Amino acid sequence: MLVKKNNDGIVEKPTSIENGKNTTEAGTEARVEKKRKRKAIVSDPVEGFNVFKRSKLKAEKEIVDRSEEEILLRKKEYHRLLERDNLFRKKHNIHVSRRNIPSPLQKSFAELQSRYNSKSYLLRNLAGLGFEEPTPIQRQAIPVMLSGRECFACAPTGSGKTFAFVCPILMKLQHALKDGVRAVILCPTRELAAQTARECKKLSKGKKFYIKLMTKQLTKSADFSKLPCDILISTPFRVQFAIRNRKLDLSK
Repeated sequence: MLVKKNNDGIVEKPTSIENGKNTTEAGTEARVEKKRKRKAIVSDPVEGFNVFKRSKLKAEKEIVDRSEEEILLRKKEYHRLLERDNLFRKKHNIHVSRRNIPSPLQKSFAELQSRYNSKSYLLRNLAGLGFEEPTPIQRQAIPVMLSGRECFACAPTGSGKTFAFVCPILMKLQHALKDGVRAVILCPTRELAAQTARECKKLSKGKKFYIKLMTKQLTKSADFSKLPCDILISTPFRVQFAIRNRKLDLSK
């Protein structure tokens, strides 16, 4: 506590010093802090301004719920079709491996037109050859090949294996072109290659597809880069011989 006495004998009001600061300075700092606190206070939002925000959140929630329902319905439909296909395969003694295998042909070859937009000439030729319903190998192999997947199939003699892979080839090619070799069918023997060529021509009747059987003479003399050929049928050895002699280019 400090006491001052001036020349007139008047005693001035004492001021106290605490921790190196007088009370005047402390009061000034307190008022500054109060002002700062007042500025920092944020007023609560009025509920009326949150109406649009709430409606937006509600709409987003409805969209999410709807999408979840659609996903559940798709899953149920997928499992239903999967169960149906498994029962059908079991009935026709069809064994498959891997996942997401395309559904087999359920009824007749007419499904090729409804599911894959097959040309009418193909169905007409199949009916003319006496095929009323697909065989087990045809029911499953044709959809697999049309979906663009690789197919390794095994079936007994006379089960229709040739048509099982010729049908998808003709459907993929659609029409004849003169752009060189577009498809190759390899057969283990020359006799089987000749038989496959005959079956291809029967099935493509009505369409001017260029189907060539690679004979010994054709292997030595023909230049397949200039020869129109939609489907080439041969044995592996003759194809290899033509590639080595640069008569055949399969890089495309």
